[in-house]
Amino acid sequence: MRPHGTRFLSLTAVAAAAAITLAACSSSSTSSGTNSASKSPILIGTSLSQTGDFSVDGQAFERGYNLWVQNINKAGGLLGHKVTLKVLNDNSDPATVATNYSQLINVDHAAFVFGPFSTLLTASAAPVAARNHYAFIEGAGGGPLVFSLKLPNLFAVSPVVADQLIPFA
Repeated sequence: MRPHGTRFLSLTAVAAAAAITLAACSSSSTSSGTNSASKSPILIGTSLSQTGDFSVDGQAFERGYNLWVQNINKAGGLLGHKVTLKVLNDNSDPATVATNYSQLINVDHAAFVFGPFSTLLTASAAPVAARNHYAFIEGAGGGPLVFSLKLPNLFAVSPVVADQLIPFA
């Protein structure tokens, strides 16, 4: 189990990276002169462990993602569009997480998808996003298994787990 401070830093890194990645979209939200209330919302999807072995971290990620959505919407949204977040429960299960991302992309038509918590779940989710040509911003799947997939769509926002162990060696 990771210390609470490490979990908080990972969550902060995810929120910060997501905000930086999408901030450019929101910077021109008022320049068009249109009312953001009349524009359709942008759906962002994620699969998080609300139950199961990773539930504590999954619930923390959900709070962080929701905080980011609130802050983006207070600032006018993305390109003047309100952001909505759809969170599916993966029960800390790799098969379920893959099914969830297929639903978010192919059924719900999410504009963006954010990664789940853990290397195990990210390794199952990232290939689904790659097959569908989606960028995959992940915040806590930094194990070697994820990077051995060599996916061009995968963007990690926290240090690679192997690199975090070097200072302790």
